[in-house]
Order: sequence, then structure tokens, then C-alpha cells
Amino acid sequence: MSVNDLKLKLRNNVLRPTAMEVFKLFPGLAASFRARKELDSIRREADKFFAEGSPLPEGATREDYYQAMEKHSVSISEYLHQYEFYKLSESEREEFISRAQMRSLAFKLKSMYPEDTNGLTRFKNEFLKHFTELGFVKRRWLFGPECTYEQFTDLLSSTDCIIKPNDGSLGFGVKKVPRQTDPLKVRELYDRCVKFKMILEECVHNSSEIQAFHPSSLNTIRFVTIAFRGRAMAFGAFLRMGVGDMIIDNAHAGGLFAQINIETGVIESDGITTEGLRVPRHPDTGIQIKGTPINRWDEIVGFCLSAARQTNNIISGWDVIVTDKGVIEFIEVNNRPDFDVMQSPLKIGVKRKVFATLKEVIGKDITI
Repeated sequence: MSVNDLKLKLRNNVLRPTAMEVFKLFPGLAASFRARKELDSIRREADKFFAEGSPLPEGATREDYYQAMEKHSVSISEYLHQYEFYKLSESEREEFISRAQMRSLAFKLKSMYPEDTNGLTRFKNEFLKHFTELGFVKRRWLFGPECTYEQFTDLLSSTDCIIKPNDGSLGFGVKKVPRQTDPLKVRELYDRCVKFKMILEECVHNSSEIQAFHPSSLNTIRFVTIAFRGRAMAFGAFLRMGVGDMIIDNAHAGGLFAQINIETGVIESDGITTEGLRVPRHPDTGIQIKGTPINRWDEIVGFCLSAARQTNNIISGWDVIVTDKGVIEFIEVNNRPDFDVMQSPLKIGVKRKVFATLKEVIGKDITI
């Protein structure tokens, strides 16, 4: 649709244009729309924090936070813990891209290049189907609405499994299901997967040196790429680890994460949480985090870049493992990876790097 077509629709009051049709023509409007939604969300979170009378560290004030929120869209966690904004000058603050800004950027890119985005990064069954066919996913999996009861029974009776929502994030709704042969329990799980459109997939285990950090969670590597029409560049990476009784490793669900040097594959930071806890050793197992090398790093980099060239999503966060059987494979992919977890471990902002890389890959300046 052209701008003139849009004007004609509005003038004649015929077939009211959809939001995405408008955003495609005016990507800046898309970014502004998303920015307002993100700002409303973090403002509510901050209002609740201050209403509860939570204490502030020396140098942090309520007034300074709200000013930083309005100008940089930082959450209360980013301000207090992840970047410690209250310790930074204005020029230093400008180096960081907030989680909310990153989401606005992803929404703008989707509006600018709608033909270069698809459901592979949102719906897990589409991702699994596509990347299984390409050889990037090796484990067995089933999508409830598209599998038979017999297929479901065969998989669940042969191995421990993971059950998860088809359209979910932050680890919400992910459950581990032990190998099950009781027909009544299998039927109950099958009906649930069909009704709520859930995924059942075979449990896999990471390599021994990564699994050792926290044995009950998978501890995936999040590898971020920026790609456009067959060209892909590595942007950053970090290791995610569960803590306590978690079976997931998501940073925004309470997990621990540490930055990986993209060139060497060596973990270059202590572990950190989004609430600012910093630990040199994993709190449950006591294993030293910083300095740990990720085995087969060059292969992992090549694996992720190869996949990025075969998807239409511009900024992707790949969750990748090297299994205990020596197989590299993806767990899933995120179409708007949160850059706060790539900035907070070393407190180094990547805003300029993001836009420089986008310009190099896409060939034009992108702003938000």
C-alpha cells in the first residue's frame, strides 16, 4: 500500500487500514507507538517500587530515576542494579540501549521490513519444524494440535520431556515431565497439549562442563546475530544458568548470566542477575564462572551465523547448546533479544555498536 492508497482509504472511509499497514509506511510512528507502551510498563513498575518504600542506594534518587526513565527508558532494575545509572554521567548513560528501547527498535525493524520477518521467531512449532528440516535441531519434539495420541505416547514413554507453550517467553509455563507410561497421565498431558497448543520435546543435556554449573537447568548459550538478506554478523553472547530449584535458565525469570567474549569464547565476567547480584562462583555449585572457556566455540559461532543467514529476522538471539553427545543444536530463537544482559555484566553500553552493525549489515542508518 502506498501513502496515496492510505489517504484514499481514509478519505473514502473504506476498509480502515490496519496498524501494521500504517506502521509499514511510517516506521518512525511504529517505534514511537512501541516506546510509549514500553514506557507505560516501566513507569508502572517504578511507581510500585517507590510506593512500597524500597530503599535506594547512596546517590540514587526518585527524581533522578524518573528523569532517566523519560530520557533513556530505563527500568528501575537497569537504573539501580544492571547499569547503576545513578553513578553515571549523562554522556555515560548515552552509551546504553535500554531493554525498552531495544524492543522499540525491533518493532520498528519489523515495520520497515515486514517481508523480512516471519513466525519462526515467535511460534516454537514453526521454528522447530523449519530448523529440524535444515538440521539445526536434532531432538525429538511434537506439537500438540498436530500429533496423534500414539505419537505422543511413544515419545513420553521413552524419555523425560519438556512441555512448554508454543507462544511464550521468559520461561513461563515450561515444565519438566518425567518419562511416563501411566495411560491416564499420558492422556491428561496429551489433552492439555492439544487444548493449549503446547510443545512436547525430548529432554537434552548440555556438555558436562556447562551442565556442571547448575545440573537441574540446561544452561544455554544466548548468541545474538544481526542479519539481513543472507548477510549475518555475530553481535554478542552470554551464558545463562539456573539457580536454586530452577529448571530454566532465563535471566528475566531469576537466572544467572555471564558475558562470553565473542572472539575467544571465554567467559569474561562474573555471574550477575537482573537484580544486581554479582557472584564470582555459582551460588549452588561453587564453580568459578569468569575465565571458563566454552568448548568448540568456533563451531558454535559458525553454526549460529549459518542459521541467521537462513532466517528473515534481523536481530536474533539463538539459544544454543553442545549436548552431552557432542551435538550442537538450537533450543529456540528470540526475535527481540534483550540487550540489558549483554551490557550489565561488564557495565559497557552497546548502543553505538548496535546502530553501527545495523548500518553495516542493512546498508542504511537506523534510528529510534
